[in-house]
Amino acid sequence: SRAAGSREVVQLDERLPAALLVSLPELSARLLAEVFGPLLALVPAERAVLVGTLEMWLECDGSVGRAALRLRCHRNTVFNRLRRLERLTGRALSRPRELVDLVLALDVLRLSSAAP
Repeated sequence: SRAAGSREVVQLDERLPAALLVSLPELSARLLAEVFGPLLALVPAERAVLVGTLEMWLECDGSVGRAALRLRCHRNTVFNRLRRLERLTGRALSRPRELVDLVLALDVLRLSSAAP
């Protein structure tokens, strides 16, 4: 089954949390503002670097070394970007519940970026 909340179609079987977010736009907007508010206040290029680093770190299953290789930067650069993201959001990637907040906010950001 599929849910459409933007031009991006989410496969429910693969991305249930993202599909849930699409179905609750007011809650999604609130989550995005609460979790990523300070991040969204950054200039777009700076925000893109931090978001891109978070995305790559997640794609690499939390491996800073692999993320650094794929981002073509030093692993300390990845660490520094992730720490900055944690400071801005007030959430730690090492705390499971806070990581869930960050991942869901990232999904909302991706979905809202795909919207017309």
